[in-house]
Amino acid sequence: MIRLLCTVTGAREDELRQVLYSFSALFFLLLSYYVIKPLRNSQFLSDFDPNYLPVLMLVVPLISFVVTKVFNFFCDRMDKFQVIVRTYLVLMATKVAFTWILQYGGKPGTVAFYFFGSVYFLLALPTLWGCINDFFMPEQGERVFGFVQLGATIGGIAGSKVSGWIADSATLGPYATIFSAGGMGIALLFLILAAGLRRPRPSDAVVAAQVKNKVKGAFWSDVMGLIKLRYVRSIAIMVSCLACFTTSLDFLSQTVIDRRMAHKQYEETFPEVSSRMGEDGYKFFYGLKSMPRDKVDEALNEFGMKNDVHDCRERYGDYKRSLEKRMRRIFSDVSFYQGVVGFVLLTLVARHIFANLGLSVAVSMLPAFALIAVVAFAFPIEILTVEILLVVSGSLNYALNNATKEILYSATTEETKFKHKPLIEGPFMRLGDQTASIMKLCTGVAATALAWNADAGDRVFLAFTFSLVLIWWQAILYAGRVYDKNRAAERKGLPGGDIGISPDSDATGVIIE
Repeated sequence: MIRLLCTVTGAREDELRQVLYSFSALFFLLLSYYVIKPLRNSQFLSDFDPNYLPVLMLVVPLISFVVTKVFNFFCDRMDKFQVIVRTYLVLMATKVAFTWILQYGGKPGTVAFYFFGSVYFLLALPTLWGCINDFFMPEQGERVFGFVQLGATIGGIAGSKVSGWIADSATLGPYATIFSAGGMGIALLFLILAAGLRRPRPSDAVVAAQVKNKVKGAFWSDVMGLIKLRYVRSIAIMVSCLACFTTSLDFLSQTVIDRRMAHKQYEETFPEVSSRMGEDGYKFFYGLKSMPRDKVDEALNEFGMKNDVHDCRERYGDYKRSLEKRMRRIFSDVSFYQGVVGFVLLTLVARHIFANLGLSVAVSMLPAFALIAVVAFAFPIEILTVEILLVVSGSLNYALNNATKEILYSATTEETKFKHKPLIEGPFMRLGDQTASIMKLCTGVAATALAWNADAGDRVFLAFTFSLVLIWWQAILYAGRVYDKNRAAERKGLPGGDIGISPDSDATGVIIE
């Protein structure tokens, strides 16, 4: 049995328990997130027009930066593992609190939940992966990270299905956040078990001496350190541009999903209005979510009396509840199929690419598909095609690309894993979201000012996105080549070491010994 597990995981027998614990921690963390993510999206679209999304995305990077700086403040003053444990406990308590905030907080509660759902995971996941990066050497990462990332992929699949079941249950529906908090608690338990098996790394003595003599840096020291190291900076550019691409897809795809599903639900809930009034009735009911809540009842009463629609307010409540469930189901299904395709990539493709083709090939696969997806959105597109693009791009991102990125991190030291990494995958990632939001808002304003049609504005928006994908590809290809060069040197018995974290590095960012 142990030999079979070693074959499946790529681990040696003495590594197996730590690999399985790491796999399990990622499984339960991602399960907990995918219970929250569809609820975050559906709750927001139920209360707000999707055109408000770019505005919210302008604020999210600032919140993420503040949260990450607070985390790094404590990392400079406490044991990093203790900080991570306490951070998880705070996040779990916050999820439980949102069980009641969502029920009684109205639209402000929905906005607060959207901000929380968009920020907390960008701290929880990088810190968990930072620990896993610290557990394994690069050579081990190439063998086992495909399997470890599989835990995240399967967790996403399971979380999507659990989210769908909760959405369909009138009893469990309001308590999704409690289920999510429980999953996060189990993830923390497996992380603690894995940390108990950590073995010393060759660089630990050097890092310990640096920490002992370390003087606390200025407020921006962690950001400036990240920017100065080209290898780490390349990862940051990749993360930011990737976020810009995925956010651009979200803006376009969620608009299609929201309007198509709203139209379908309108026809089912108000069939007599649809037959008499057609699109005018749809525009009325769709437009209600843009009104202040205290004006909605008045508008519904007036509409019902004017058009002889019985129980208009009650039926509109049914319309909103049914629409939210249907949209949550769509988001859950997309996440589920992303996980299925990701499972295939990690089990059949990843280890072969890492071992035989190198990281420079692995890091190029997602930007190559991203360029195809951007071009596809420049043409008229059906909702099924949109879902396929979301599934493929998501599976490449959350499965193969994530495993590749974590292997790149495994060649760096503690400073990068526990301080630069949360900055990269928090504020820098949300900077990509913010860039997409600014581009979307600016092209929308330009389209209105210049009397363009909506498609022309979207094409300009996609042209900017296309350019950023090219920048991303070039930056991350550099990091992949440096990693491959360093690993090739290690295999020949030449000095390798940690990449991109020391002022004593050459122009490529590889440590000179």
